[in-house]
Amino acid sequence: MLTYTGHPFVDVGLAAMATYVGKASFAELTEQDFDQVARYIEANYVRPPLRGHLTMAFTANAWFIQDAFNPDKPNLTAEKRAERLKTRERWARLHVRQWEDASTTSDERCVFTGLPAAAHELSGKLQAGRVGRNQMPLLQGDEAINFFAGGDPGLPIAPQALLALQFMPLGCAKVGVGLLAVHADSEALTLAFAHKFRAQNVAAVTQMQAAGEDKLPSAPRALKTLLVEVLLEIEGQRVREQRRSETAASLTAYNFNNGKSPQLVIYHLPLQITSFLRAVYAPAYKDVWQQVVARGWQQVVAKRTKKGAAADLPPPRHNYLFEDLFTLPQQAARFIRTYFLRVPSPSRYEDDPRRNYSPQRERELITWPLVELFLKEVLTMHEERVEQIRLLGDKLADYTRRQGGKQFFRQFFTERETYKFLNLLSKTNIAYTKLTQGQDTLFDLDGYLLVFMEGDDMLRPDWRLARDLVLIRMVERLKDWLVDNPLPDETLQLDATDKEQ
Repeated sequence: MLTYTGHPFVDVGLAAMATYVGKASFAELTEQDFDQVARYIEANYVRPPLRGHLTMAFTANAWFIQDAFNPDKPNLTAEKRAERLKTRERWARLHVRQWEDASTTSDERCVFTGLPAAAHELSGKLQAGRVGRNQMPLLQGDEAINFFAGGDPGLPIAPQALLALQFMPLGCAKVGVGLLAVHADSEALTLAFAHKFRAQNVAAVTQMQAAGEDKLPSAPRALKTLLVEVLLEIEGQRVREQRRSETAASLTAYNFNNGKSPQLVIYHLPLQITSFLRAVYAPAYKDVWQQVVARGWQQVVAKRTKKGAAADLPPPRHNYLFEDLFTLPQQAARFIRTYFLRVPSPSRYEDDPRRNYSPQRERELITWPLVELFLKEVLTMHEERVEQIRLLGDKLADYTRRQGGKQFFRQFFTERETYKFLNLLSKTNIAYTKLTQGQDTLFDLDGYLLVFMEGDDMLRPDWRLARDLVLIRMVERLKDWLVDNPLPDETLQLDATDKEQ
């Protein structure tokens, strides 16, 4: 019985195998399933487009592309062709069918599964049952001894895990000149990503073979945009199918290339981000969240052909909101200001939609419940502080309507100097107390300390974040007032260049 190993390449391979044969977990995989996977590998790895595509995972020395094993090389005699075909078939069996030979076992144990290691060689230079860089991405060469226990090169591996490694690239997305493997703390989420990518890859392979083409297309989205887009599709399907038992999990994406220039870049979405992305599908947030996402897409402009006609628009590659999720929680203040308060963000890219955001024109997207969810899930802000911020926003909205007016709202929105802002708060508190004839204040000492202070005598370094959160609540309460009291967009853009606090 196979279980979740914790290694991204092995687990993604097992997930791709499971989804290919229609199984819901690794533990359900059987020898009949292994045979079905092995037959796909044997039939498709030795021909385009996978023959060239998979060198990104297994180098140009892999058994299916090794020139010395190629029976289709021009000008070969029938004898040579038969000899090469026999050699290639032998290496194919050693890589994808050692699980069939249950009578022969190794004294070593697989470092991934704990099962007996393969009994036969996988390389002419490594000990039997051990893998090197031609079988597992990003390992060292077969004869390198560095970083192996006791200077003994290669890693012992079970036939089942070896088959998973061989199938692993089918569970990855092609992104640029590398592959993207997505691994989560949850087997179910890893399976879901592998299912999405595997289905797309198998369909593309069939299409490319029918068309006689030899190159798989890359994903139409940029890497981080693709990662979040697929995650949201998975969460949306989970909600539609009412799979309430599945829990949120952090995920890590590995963008790697094992070819001539091996490289690895790792991207991580921690649990608080994935929990937030799961929670936004609740009815209270879903509609406005989808509108915020829709206005984060790259603005693609049609190009003219040589004849002057407008060319078809390519799909946008970037969603700026998706990409900025990877800056959280470190840059949460900028994220909130840009996407939840809709303050325009300066950018040198003309296709960046954030340049045209407007709290005045997009006030319907400014909603406190979504922000409150973000504060609790992503920033883990204490509920008492969240409530104090909401209450202050309510009171300042009431003060704006009854006395402060456009001048106060503009000043509160755009003030960047710390001492001036604190002075404004103090004066407004006095004015609000008079307005209510002493029945209420904007805040008491405890509320002021909780929202703006760190301890009893130090202003919070993120006081602008607190101010922006108060503004979000104010705008939500003043939407009808803003219709009758519009402020020029350039007035509300003054805070866009604030440095991060």
